Amino acid sequence: MLKLKSGNEANFIVFKELIGSYTENTDQFERAIFNLHVHSALYLTNLLPIDIECSIDNGEQLALKPSQLHLCTSGKRSSNLVFTIPSYDNIKWISEPVDLKIEGKGDKNEHLVVFHSGTAPESQQILRMILRVDAYHESYRLLIFSPFWIVNRTDLKIDFQIENNRTFIDVIETPYLVCPESFTNEASKKGQICVHSLEQTDVVAKFSEKFSLDVIKSTGLTSCKVSNNRTYMICVDIATSSFGLTKLVTLSPAMVIVNKSTVGIEIVEVLSDQEQDQWETINPDQLIPFWPRNIKDILARIRYVDTRVTSSSFKMNQKHRTLLRMDDEEHPAIFVEVAATDFDGVKIIFEDYKIGDAPLLIVNCLAKEPVGFCQITDV
Repeated sequence: MLKLKSGNEANFIVFKELIGSYTENTDQFERAIFNLHVHSALYLTNLLPIDIECSIDNGEQLALKPSQLHLCTSGKRSSNLVFTIPSYDNIKWISEPVDLKIEGKGDKNEHLVVFHSGTAPESQQILRMILRVDAYHESYRLLIFSPFWIVNRTDLKIDFQIENNRTFIDVIETPYLVCPESFTNEASKKGQICVHSLEQTDVVAKFSEKFSLDVIKSTGLTSCKVSNNRTYMICVDIATSSFGLTKLVTLSPAMVIVNKSTVGIEIVEVLSDQEQDQWETINPDQLIPFWPRNIKDILARIRYVDTRVTSSSFKMNQKHRTLLRMDDEEHPAIFVEVAATDFDGVKIIFEDYKIGDAPLLIVNCLAKEPVGFCQITDV
């Protein structure tokens, strides 16, 4: 411990390392060299995507940006830490004290950091994080992180459940930070989701089948049913963060529509030649989610904005590309490509018609023989 000019105390760890060496100009390995390593007693790294503050023994107040490392000279290995999150979900959060003298749970020496919202006691909310304590040369490396970041890229309100710990995921761009209570459980963690119906805000879907979160990288589809017998297909992408402690879970619509053309279009699902929903508008260079009612054989029609002339129906869940006739003088046709995979859903892309585009391209590769053809209905 050192006394600084300011009157404050600074704590350092001095680590002695003994290394054998050869005597000069000999092959005798009989001398020793001492290396002295001087470290701060505490190193604190913020592995959250938000700003945090840390109070050490009710004294030094640290402010850390995301991914920032701070050398804590005032702290020691027996310190008490109190964390503050100035703003998360538009709420200020203050943690319960973390006593570094008490060993954390599991082989990784991890402490559960419990935050409370700064509201009246009867309406307080709880937020959990993890503080990992790694010992290095007798000093402590402290890492505060959340094991799961949930990103909602749909336009649906979703409940995300991990081992009976449920979190409401709203339609916002920032990630939700999720930590289940049993964070030291060695069993593979499973996740489930359910969606709030767009049509009945008070009706919640049934939970999807469970999917594993204990993966390095995974992408797949899951389905959620609501009480009106409608099914929502959602793509779940799981990736491991660069620092290895957090899983990034991204929820996306299983079907998206991209308008790369220069004209606004409208689309509607059809079944037995009947429109199943309201026409949805897609402006040029816009991407929107699409939630079909019939997830097995999906047919749709399109039309240009401010017109009543519709295209013929086309399949939306089979990989193909074609040209749709639009009977419009300025834009006589529009090109559509359906890109579909079994693991990350369907993307429907519309582009402007170009001369030479056709629903069917026939190339005669014979050197000298002409080929004639006609449609079956024209025979």
